[in-house]
Amino acid sequence: MRLLATVVAGLAIFSQWIAGAEAASLRVAPVILDLKAPTAASTMRIWNEARTPINVQIRVFRWRQVNGENTYEATNEVVASPPITALRPGGENLVRIVRTSKRPVEAEESYRLVVDELPDPSRRTASAVVMVVRHSIPVFFGNPEAANAAPSWAVQKARGGYVVTVRNRGSQRIRISDLALSSGSTVLARGGGLVGYVLGNSTAKWFVPGTGRGRGAGSVTISADSEAGRLDATARLSGG
Repeated sequence: MRLLATVVAGLAIFSQWIAGAEAASLRVAPVILDLKAPTAASTMRIWNEARTPINVQIRVFRWRQVNGENTYEATNEVVASPPITALRPGGENLVRIVRTSKRPVEAEESYRLVVDELPDPSRRTASAVVMVVRHSIPVFFGNPEAANAAPSWAVQKARGGYVVTVRNRGSQRIRISDLALSSGSTVLARGGGLVGYVLGNSTAKWFVPGTGRGRGAGSVTISADSEAGRLDATARLSGG
């Protein structure tokens, strides 16, 4: 499992430097798949904006969170077809994503669809740089009756910032972005853009860099954006 976690850990884009200045451009859409039962299949479009052909590999991993950390496991309960495809310059293809498991979706199942451009050994020279692109797409299969996300927050002081832990007692994931910790009118820490997901009935934690505007005491105000709208909460500070 550790090897699989390493494979996926780079997530959005991975660049492999082979040695100057040529980049392949693999694009995907959509960037998230959110399917509600009884829907069990969808498609993703991939295309090549480079001037040379590329080979692409598509894999699916089961995504869980254990002790606040993301873990990834190989799975055959969701498959991608085709798993490998060749794209000519300017070419595109549709990849079909299918949940093959016959078990009903009880709450919400989480997966990562990893789309990799495969390196071309013939382009490995001493005077060229080839960038190999990876996309990691969240895939969710949900039961429409699943309980909504129900987050609770804990904040601990850490060197250079704060560790924020979110426990989600609901069955559906929650997507956290633009996270800020404040004391009164002072913003103590800020995590811009996407911070991460908390899966259903799971816990996630992140380090949020401090702003250098002082250290909170007692409790902090938490504000963030989610798929369901604005989040506001308070949490007591722990740690020294």
